[in-house]
Parts: sequence; structure tokens; C-alpha cells
Amino acid sequence: MKLQDPDFDKRNYFRSLESIVYLFLILPLVGFGWVFLEKEKTGELRAVFFEEPDFMFHGAMAIAVGYVLLRTLGTWSRDMRKAVEPFQEIDVKLSMLKKPIIYRNIMWAFGAGIGAFGLYEKGDMVYAIVFTVFLILMTANRPSGYYFAKLLRLKKEDKEWLIK
Repeated sequence: MKLQDPDFDKRNYFRSLESIVYLFLILPLVGFGWVFLEKEKTGELRAVFFEEPDFMFHGAMAIAVGYVLLRTLGTWSRDMRKAVEPFQEIDVKLSMLKKPIIYRNIMWAFGAGIGAFGLYEKGDMVYAIVFTVFLILMTANRPSGYYFAKLLRLKKEDKEWLIK
């Protein structure tokens, strides 16, 4: 295992990155909760998606959601591995991945915001599913030792150090 900085604190790195990631989730989460409660109170929630559909609105929302998903899931992991491949030190690799991970989570928070906005505008519960998908993506891919070991496809010794 190679480190450029022998005093690199991986736990502090994971905690700070995780705090940033969850900070971006707060606004869409609060917005979704507020919209859901308001729509429920006024009885405007609709479980039937194809009843009086607004194809232009739903189409624009589907394009936005599709863009966010393709931009963040399509080739992101492979591109990140390729970008850090020339470097041997794990701390350097982790530092290089910080901005792309923050960017990806901003995109996912934007996707969650799309779900909250769709629910606000149309009251269709399909947007609750959109919101939930992005919420799951953000929480399932939270920065942790296991996540980085899997992302970077680390070998035995490096993997054990990162997970401990």
C-alpha cells in the first residue's frame, strides 16, 4: 500500500465528503416533504399517471431525468478509474475523486429536485418514484471505504486498509 501523505486520515476524508454529499440532499428532501404534505392536505395527489397527461411537461421531465442518469451512471465509474489509474498512492486517488463525486451527487440532488418539482406541478405520484430513485442513488453510493475499494477495484492489502 502506497500513500503520498503518511498522515492521511481516511475516516476524516470519508466523513467530510459524506457531509458534503448529504448537504446537497437537504434542499430537495425538504422541498419534496413540503410538497407532498401540501398536496396530501389539499387532496391533489394523483396515483393515475395517464389520466389527463401533460405530454410536454412529462416529456421535458423525462429528458431531464434521463440526462442526469446517463451523465452519472453511464460511464462514470470507468472514467474515474481510468483517470486515477496512473497514480499508485491511494490518498492521491481519493483526493482526485473528491470533486467528481461531489459533482455526481449535485446532479443526483438536481434529479431529486426534478422529482419534487414534478410532484409540485402535477401531483402525479410517479414523481415520488423519481425522487426515491435519486434518494437511493445518493445513499447507496455514499463515500465509504467499501465504496472506494469497490470503485477503484483495489487488491487485498489496499482494500483491507481502506475498509478498516
